[in-house]
Amino acid sequence: MVIEKAETAKTAGHILLEKIVEWTRQRSSLQLVLLSFAAGLLSALSFAPFYALPLLWISYPFLCLALRDQKKKSEAFAVAWWFGFGQFFMGFLWIANSFYLQDDVPGWMGYFAVGSLAGMLAIYSGLVGLVMNLFWRRFDRKRALLPSLLVFAGLWNLSEWARGHFFTGFPWNLSGYAWGFSDSMLQSASLWGIYGLGPVTMLFALAPLVFLALSGDRAKMFLAAGIYVLVFAGLFFFGEQRLQQETNYVEDVGLRLVQPNINQRDKWARDKRADNFLDYLAMSDRRGKDGITHIIWPETAVIYFLDQEPSRRYLIADMLGDDGVLLTGFPRREWDRDGMKIYNSFIAIDSSGQIGALHDKTHLVPFGEYIPAFFRVLLRAIGFERAVGGLDYSPGPGQLTQYIPGTPPFGVLVCYEIIFPGEVVDPQNRPDWLLNITNDAWYGTMTGPYQHFLQTRVRAIEEGLPVVRSAGTGISAVIDSYGRVIKSIDLQKRGVIDQMLPKKLVNLTYYARFGDIIFVIATLIIIMIGTVAARRWSSL
Repeated sequence: MVIEKAETAKTAGHILLEKIVEWTRQRSSLQLVLLSFAAGLLSALSFAPFYALPLLWISYPFLCLALRDQKKKSEAFAVAWWFGFGQFFMGFLWIANSFYLQDDVPGWMGYFAVGSLAGMLAIYSGLVGLVMNLFWRRFDRKRALLPSLLVFAGLWNLSEWARGHFFTGFPWNLSGYAWGFSDSMLQSASLWGIYGLGPVTMLFALAPLVFLALSGDRAKMFLAAGIYVLVFAGLFFFGEQRLQQETNYVEDVGLRLVQPNINQRDKWARDKRADNFLDYLAMSDRRGKDGITHIIWPETAVIYFLDQEPSRRYLIADMLGDDGVLLTGFPRREWDRDGMKIYNSFIAIDSSGQIGALHDKTHLVPFGEYIPAFFRVLLRAIGFERAVGGLDYSPGPGQLTQYIPGTPPFGVLVCYEIIFPGEVVDPQNRPDWLLNITNDAWYGTMTGPYQHFLQTRVRAIEEGLPVVRSAGTGISAVIDSYGRVIKSIDLQKRGVIDQMLPKKLVNLTYYARFGDIIFVIATLIIIMIGTVAARRWSSL
């Protein structure tokens, strides 16, 4: 009886797996792409602020099984493309909100923009499907299921790396961000960056397929379970060990972050600019608060050309008193032989009203701060003249460490610039801390601001540098070198943060030293192991 039960337990997983495979095989092409789209939608809920990780146990296993039985390369590409389209469309819906705040374009066009972006980025996932189809043509589809999961995980994460680097890059909602709910799990980003957490996420997501495929072999089941425990417990305890360290602070550097919570329409309204400016001055008043040395305002905090308006800088100087410094974002313009150029800039103003530092945003937002030339022609051709009107922002010279009195050297990242792993510091002259000024008011209370804030925290872990984040409508925060939030102001709240500046880590993190090299080498090894194993298992 015991032996009979054991044999039943051994085959139950295989029977279930074969039923799922057969059910998938019986779906029509249309049904498969619709199911893939739905699976992609579900997978997007694993990101901030939901973190519904169990949905990954449905979405990615379905995609792998659906890809396994595609005979044509075009069908495999379509299945994976629709999965990616669903994930990106759901993950980027927050972008559509910004179109309702612009009078010169219709609000519905936001969904067209999100769909277009999702469609372009889904090409990366479609290519994964295409390569997996080529893989399956060479090996036994049944015997090589487990090795194929390794190859899929490696290819998927390489596609995310490519998405973050090619064609200006857009590394939003990378797989590793699914662990954003746990400070402990995020700490391994100090070793291999957020990209390195991608294979860990795939290992988690594909667990149901792993254990179903091994259900006929108890020894291998225990081995797989041991590997899972070793990986996830190891990463968790590694993170816990790092988080035992206390946060140290820089002496005599006190920050005040101002979050006025001015909505987007009021921010740019001509008749309210003066009131907004006065509001910032009032909230920044340091009288009665000792130890505040630097006031920080967010991206384009006031809509004045501060570098060309000494009268407004003198009002700021009066607010600062004898020894204060203001760090703020502002729009900047200049003229050359080609006409006027505008920049999304940062400025430091001292207590005498003089300019201490200037920085122009380099990594501009496509379609938000400039229209790529090809799409400008295309939008005009289909009649969307209003969508391409106005002057594009010009890019700055790149990341340069800033030096001003009273604070250690720092790097400035304007809004979206903080989302690029490995590209947030001057590599020739590393700063001691990072300042991220941003305006997420465009996106209301949707998922975008929460996801943006998480990426800011991960940059702190990767680089071992504290990040000070000033956002007009939130989330403003002081973040230490382990990605821990010391103080913050929630989304759509008004207030100030008074806080000392945290210190950087004494030693460089591995990621700060080696960048993505560790991730790339590890991923290529995973793909190689999967390919070799597939060849051997197919020949058994």
